[in-house]
Amino acid sequence: MSLSKQSRESLLDAILSITEKFGKLENAIITDLYMQVDKESGKLTIFDDDDRPMAEATIAEWKDAPKASIEKPLRSELAQMQKVGLLDKINILKPFSITLVDDKKESIVDLIYIDDDTLVLDKELLEGLDKEMDDFLKHLLEE
Repeated sequence: MSLSKQSRESLLDAILSITEKFGKLENAIITDLYMQVDKESGKLTIFDDDDRPMAEATIAEWKDAPKASIEKPLRSELAQMQKVGLLDKINILKPFSITLVDDKKESIVDLIYIDDDTLVLDKELLEGLDKEMDDFLKHLLEE
């Protein structure tokens, strides 16, 4: 499911409001952000690591949507924001993650993980790795 232009702008506005709040404050440091989607309304709420609401956006496509249809476009939009340097404007303490949480604020999946020393592999990178590793091990054992 792709997001409409209006929904993408709503999500961007929510992230921009966080960058404005925490980009200016030198002593305010965020270590994690949590995103929670109310499936009945499509409302996205972004919390800091102390469970304080930081920003909200309404994403019409997420009303009554299954989790799988929320995770992929959200991850994609956040990755694009990270690529253009938008997330760098937040005063963060690394390692930093943005996590999708359920209505009980239990972690569902890390959407973005930022750390200077760690590379997080996603599903696309891992596809076919089992076969490659099996072939490599087989080749080693044959020698």
